[in-house]
Amino acid sequence: MSKIALEALGGESGKYLSHAKDEVWLQTGNQGDGEVFNIIETSKGRVALACLGKEKGKYLSHAFAKLWLQDGIQGEGEEWICHDKGNGNIAFECLGKEKGLFLSHALDKMWLQNGYQGEGELWAKQEFIALEALGAEKGSYLSHAKDEVWLQKGNQGDGEVFIKELRPKGRVALACLGKERGKYLSHAFAKLWLQDGVQGEGEEWICHDKGNGNVAFECLGKETGTDLSHAFDKMWLQNGYQGEGELWAKQAQ
Repeated sequence: MSKIALEALGGESGKYLSHAKDEVWLQTGNQGDGEVFNIIETSKGRVALACLGKEKGKYLSHAFAKLWLQDGIQGEGEEWICHDKGNGNIAFECLGKEKGLFLSHALDKMWLQNGYQGEGELWAKQEFIALEALGAEKGSYLSHAKDEVWLQKGNQGDGEVFIKELRPKGRVALACLGKERGKYLSHAFAKLWLQDGVQGEGEEWICHDKGNGNVAFECLGKETGTDLSHAFDKMWLQNGYQGEGELWAKQAQ
């Protein structure tokens, strides 16, 4: 089980699947728990989408050929097949009597589309992650708590959790939670800090998969060629990837 937010693609880019107000709709931006789901593997490769916040205990349902929030998992009406479409993008196919229908945001509304037609049924899966330093700093986590960028001993909560947002051209941005919600990890001006929103390449990174769930983050823009580093027990930008000092264990939250 892990937390995800689902951003619509295509004409509805920038909007998120929401269960806030006990409804199924498209919210402009990720505003909080109303746009967050726990994705749960049920059986036979199926998944269910559990609500957080005020709707906790409810699940996204396609039963009776409509989209609504069901109390608990009652059967196939709350189960979906999650199709991997590459680049972190996914599509959700119904099961049971609605088999063959897909979760759609096309035409700026939430509905069930007859088959997968394209971007109208495509969602960018945004993960909630914590980043544990490896090497000599193992056990410390990248933190945005106190409105700063630093290494926290252990994962203490929202201050050590980021939303890994997918950006064009295979890039990512790291969005804060908690008191720093709305801010992003930035390398602009060759320093590490928290920027209000994504202003440009200064808040974008290339996430390199190093295997075994470990990743490294390379800067873009004027800082191209430098990497996010925790070496020497501090947060800074290292000239290139040198080893464990720039290696992070990605932990789903």
